Amino acid sequence: MSVVANYIPRDSAVHRLSPLTKLGWSFLLMTLSCFFRDPLVLAGLFASIVLVALAAGILKEMYPVFKGLLFIAGLFILFQIFFISEGKTLFTLIPGTGIGRVTDLGLLGCLAMGARMIVIAASFPVLMGTTQIKDLVVVLVEKLKIPYPYAFMFVTSLRFVPTFMQEMDQIIQAQSSRAHRLDNKNFIKKFLSICPLAIPLMVTSVKKAERMAISMETRGFGVGKRTNLHVKQFRAVDAAVCSGMAAIGIAMVVLHFRGILL
Repeated sequence: MSVVANYIPRDSAVHRLSPLTKLGWSFLLMTLSCFFRDPLVLAGLFASIVLVALAAGILKEMYPVFKGLLFIAGLFILFQIFFISEGKTLFTLIPGTGIGRVTDLGLLGCLAMGARMIVIAASFPVLMGTTQIKDLVVVLVEKLKIPYPYAFMFVTSLRFVPTFMQEMDQIIQAQSSRAHRLDNKNFIKKFLSICPLAIPLMVTSVKKAERMAISMETRGFGVGKRTNLHVKQFRAVDAAVCSGMAAIGIAMVVLHFRGILL
């Protein structure tokens, strides 16, 4: 799952788009997912994310991310569906007792919430996989006028995700080579087995933060106005893509308020 915050270099039309265009695409998907509750419409939005990943040539790398999101959404539906009592009963897990009752409204509602969660979460990895971190910072600061320290903190937190994942994997391998067991079925023993993993990770995280702070100070962080060597320009193709996305978004919202799309 460390691929979530990693840039995947490819020579594709999606990669060549302005980061501002891809940010608008991600924001549009998140906005549309909040408008609709029909699982088929939300599934269509997710399919569009898959098509964008395919066009960018990163679908293979995004497959574990999408698979993990589908698994999480499935667990959410499984734990939530039995707590919605409104609607017509479809079936019960134990007939005649009412235990495990599943209704039509409950099923549709849970499917919609799960699909909405997938759409909101799935666009972000594709954005990060097709956009370099430095380009994203430039857009946040220069175009969206976000203060540089806030943009830097946001991007730095994303960069540390794969680093922490790799370090956790190294710690697990090191502890396993010392006969440390992580497959305890007892909850208390399993919780205690996490301490030998969490403590080294916390220590290395603090050391990394200290080294980064020293490095930032020696490079004059926050002193004077910043300049950028390479800035991706907003081109005509970006304007065309943004116009198309806006037209599709407005059309879908209009159809939603007319009752055609729910």
